[in-house]
Amino acid sequence: MNRNMELYGGAKKPIPFPELLDQAQKYMSASYPKLMSEENSAQKREKMLSCLRKFISDRSYAVDGMDDGDAALRLYEEMAEFSFLTPYFNYVKPGIEGIEINSYKDILIKHVGGWKEKSKEHFRTPQDAKDIFNRLLRNAGYKPMDDGNPLARGNLGSKIRITVNSGGGTLDDDVGVCASIRFINPSGLTKQDIIRNGTMNAEMFDLLSMCYRYGRSMLLAGPTNAGKTTLMSIIMEDAVPDEKKLITIEYGDREFNLVKLNDDGTVKNNVVHMRTTDTITPQMLLEFSMTMNPEFLCMAEIRGSEAFETMEAALTGHPVIGTVHVDCCKDIPDRVVQLASMKCGNLSDTTLYRMFSKAFPILFYEQLMEDNVRRVTEIYECCMDGTKLAFQPLLLPAMK
Repeated sequence: MNRNMELYGGAKKPIPFPELLDQAQKYMSASYPKLMSEENSAQKREKMLSCLRKFISDRSYAVDGMDDGDAALRLYEEMAEFSFLTPYFNYVKPGIEGIEINSYKDILIKHVGGWKEKSKEHFRTPQDAKDIFNRLLRNAGYKPMDDGNPLARGNLGSKIRITVNSGGGTLDDDVGVCASIRFINPSGLTKQDIIRNGTMNAEMFDLLSMCYRYGRSMLLAGPTNAGKTTLMSIIMEDAVPDEKKLITIEYGDREFNLVKLNDDGTVKNNVVHMRTTDTITPQMLLEFSMTMNPEFLCMAEIRGSEAFETMEAALTGHPVIGTVHVDCCKDIPDRVVQLASMKCGNLSDTTLYRMFSKAFPILFYEQLMEDNVRRVTEIYECCMDGTKLAFQPLLLPAMK
């Protein structure tokens, strides 16, 4: 039985939520157009919730399983926020690693630890899904999508990464959107967590942390969704002393959040997070960073000709950590040299490989295994043996 009908002795009029939403949208647009056009704020939220509660109460409406406050909040999330996704973005539903949206009504929730489930909630229509994602993009400072520009990628703050396709002829009309939402280190994982989870054993982690701490630059490889950003963050947090200056450089959007605060709100450590823009390249940021007295550097991802400047930075004695997309540790030098040669084609491959081996002697690889555990499966020391690279395995991978 409807909970509200029980409370009010049957005086309430039952109404399906979609119908309530349609009526509420028409009511708010007609009665409070200025309020609806305001940018989201705490004040707007309270005003809208008050109006929506009154709207529901005046009409004696009742939605199954919701009281007036619940229904008003859900209406607000649909009309001003991000529908059923709002609690995930507000971390009301903790332990969520990602959300995969195959269509407006086909949504997969990925929990920390590998558990996956189909969402019981979804968008009302294909157009509703497009509207919600465009609202997300506008709130985050990005341009909304349209049929001429249906693809978007960005970050919501420093902890949520989204990639979305709104169609524009690339999807069937009844799909609406397909999207991937990734939460960066949603559980605040620590060194102890990744050891307990089987990503690495303590000896492996301590080796990598100590190498970076005492001046050995390193590169981490792995496929998308392998957990590279999270692992790199934990290594930097463990290895870099609070009094030492760390500068990180990321493409477009910031995912690192390594600033530590004291109990009184003052900053405890010494970190600068930078990111590229349409006009500021990784090379420009790296060259600029070298004039800011860095003691540790992070090039979050090496994907272009900045590979050459990154090697040069490591060769100056600054410990550098970064990532690259390849299939195994032994492919890392080939990829970085290939990218570096885009900048300095006048140098021979032998010279570039020699530079690489001196710049990045420590290489490691992480991947998501079939059992949904992220594991470091390779750690190598790289050096030159005559005119060829040699790889010496360091320790054994963590396997459970």
